[in-house]
Amino acid sequence: MAAATATVAESLTNTSTRSALPLKLSQLQNFCKRDPDGYKEDYDAQCRRLVSLVGILLLSPNADPSPSLVELIQFMAAVSSSSYKGEESDRVASLLMDLLVGSNNGAQDLGINGTTATLHSTLPLAALQLHRDIRKACVSALILMRNKGAVPPLRLLQLFFQLMAVVSDKNLRESLYHHIVNDIRNINKNGKRDEKLNRTIQSFFHRIVAASANESIPGGEDSPTDYAARRAVQMTCDLYRRNVWNDERSVHILATAAASPNASVLTRALRFFLNIEEAMALDKKSSEDREWEGNQKIDLHLHSKKTKARQRVIEKQIKIRQRKQHEREGHILAHREDGGVESSKKLFPAIELLHDAQGLAETLLKRIKSSGSNTYKFEVKMLMLNFVTRVVGNHELLLLQLYPLLQRYMGGHQRDVTAILAYCVQSCHSYVPPDEIYPLLKTIAHNFITERCSGEQMAVGINAVRAICSRVPSVLSSDEGDDKIASSSTWDVEAFVRDLAGYAKHRDRSVSIAGRGWVNFIREVYPSLLQGKDRGLVGAGLHRAGEKPLRYGEVKAATGVEGADLLAAYEASKKAAKAAGASKDCEEEGDSDDDGEESAGSWIEVEDDDNSDIEIEDDDDEDVSEDEAPDLVLLGEDDEGNETSGKSSEELQDLSKLSETERAKLQQQVSSTRIFTSAEFAKMHKLVERQQQARRDPRMAAKMKRAIAKGDEFADISDDDSVDSDDEEIHISGAVNPTDIMADAKRKRMSKAEKLQKILEGRQKWEAKVCL
Repeated sequence: MAAATATVAESLTNTSTRSALPLKLSQLQNFCKRDPDGYKEDYDAQCRRLVSLVGILLLSPNADPSPSLVELIQFMAAVSSSSYKGEESDRVASLLMDLLVGSNNGAQDLGINGTTATLHSTLPLAALQLHRDIRKACVSALILMRNKGAVPPLRLLQLFFQLMAVVSDKNLRESLYHHIVNDIRNINKNGKRDEKLNRTIQSFFHRIVAASANESIPGGEDSPTDYAARRAVQMTCDLYRRNVWNDERSVHILATAAASPNASVLTRALRFFLNIEEAMALDKKSSEDREWEGNQKIDLHLHSKKTKARQRVIEKQIKIRQRKQHEREGHILAHREDGGVESSKKLFPAIELLHDAQGLAETLLKRIKSSGSNTYKFEVKMLMLNFVTRVVGNHELLLLQLYPLLQRYMGGHQRDVTAILAYCVQSCHSYVPPDEIYPLLKTIAHNFITERCSGEQMAVGINAVRAICSRVPSVLSSDEGDDKIASSSTWDVEAFVRDLAGYAKHRDRSVSIAGRGWVNFIREVYPSLLQGKDRGLVGAGLHRAGEKPLRYGEVKAATGVEGADLLAAYEASKKAAKAAGASKDCEEEGDSDDDGEESAGSWIEVEDDDNSDIEIEDDDDEDVSEDEAPDLVLLGEDDEGNETSGKSSEELQDLSKLSETERAKLQQQVSSTRIFTSAEFAKMHKLVERQQQARRDPRMAAKMKRAIAKGDEFADISDDDSVDSDDEEIHISGAVNPTDIMADAKRKRMSKAEKLQKILEGRQKWEAKVCL
């Protein structure tokens, strides 16, 4: 009896001691991480407490939550994802998800693994009335568990998209958006790409965008599915810009968004296709500049104590700066010496990755034509026109309904008419029939190139006509015969060309500049259309050579790599010059050797000492070795090797002796029997440019003829193949900037009042600067 009484007393003492020292959640979290098995019962007690508090909260979800519940949610998420990962973490995650969506199955109805992606426009009342602090705490806890790997990414992706589509909390939406983007970036970080997971997430995004495209009505209100589709498009754009998802699947998602009737989804996708290359190039340049500026800054501790440790840090920073400077200089030199795509600064556009470009362009064009004035804003229609014309120009599509639509927007007082003219230039390519281009040129000429228009309008019209004709030169060619000048029953090309050429002497400076640009263009393309006084030296030379553009459908088939025959002639000339120099050196060495033998014989006659005889024998051996050295290079075999190629080296040096058929045969033979390097391609490009320049300039042609007679045809060409470019701007293939066809800025004479105003403004700026 006494023993039982002692046991009861001991238990009461232990119970009172434990209740007198309650553990805080932060302390319990630390103990659970150190000894998970020893504090498993305490963890289970807190888990039961969380379940009971969540049940109470569901009875009145809009009530102010207690701070202990928020702290308990954070505790359960941190401990379950680190110390009890597995069943316990899954149970806590399911509890939090059920609390957010107000259901027993979480967010399993969005269809990541299925075929549907419908986002419900409503949630249960308990989920919608949930306090924002509780919702934020649950989201933060789930993000923490996902970062520790306790929750799979697809499960959270479903839940977060449903919350973004339904919940109207802006801060919560932004946090969910940034978490999804950063989570996908971390999945593909440091070259560790999970392609299966990427395909699954991209398929989910595509289904959301497709569901929005099927449900939306042009000009209607945004639904939760539309908002989710807009967020999916924005995420795809950000991941493409950061080089995480820069593949065809991402472009296909955005192409589906571009065909959506919803204006917000549509504009995001169109702006991506039109501006993504420039944005990526600017990001790359800014990151390089920031890295370079960071390496340039060195703390020399000029105003602090000099110690050995600080001196070592300074020396290390100086070495890093020198290494980065060498790398930067090497990158710049490699960029200049590169004769490929990098040196031209043309970016590969995402439009080129479109799978069904023709169908997408037709869909958008049909929507532009059928939509009324209240369906889409004018800015949205301009975006659609810009995109359609870019797709037509890049993919060289035949969309004949586009050009009559463009004529409707070419009025003299039309809003953003310069941009519309640039879109018109974008849509032109060599496969467009000239009959579709003639109405465009007529409309531009009637609305812009007349005396009733201002000088700026006339200059823009002439520049637009020149840009269109440069893309479709077949509008200037003849369809009736080779000797007749291009003409039509309703379109006289010769009169049109000469009429525009007359504006080269206009009193307005911008118009005269545009007119001279037009004259120079015609001189290069079809000088026969100009009068003799307007052809100039270059046009006259090309006119005698019979220069004219190809007719529509006519193709000049290439028999080989352009410039391969010129490269063969250049190499033969260099080899002949080298052989001539070697033979000349041999002759000079032979003469010097003869003189040396005579002098050596005279020394033999005078000297009778044995040591001198030994020295004479050594000199004779050296002379023999010097005489035999040139015989090791067999130049005759190289000449025979050239003769086996079909033409002798003399014939290859002077291509003017060969006929056109023989030159084509030589070009084909050289192109099919060797593999060209990048330096040889650059050399061929330089030789072709030189030949074309000689064809345009009679003076240069005469100079080359005299050089050929002397045997110095390629003396003016150096072996340096580097291409220096001062143009640091970013050029996107297929894009036409409206500033390219605008009138050149001119400096007008200021009036007396404008001069006085400028003087006063300068004084005010100077006084303000002095006061500072």
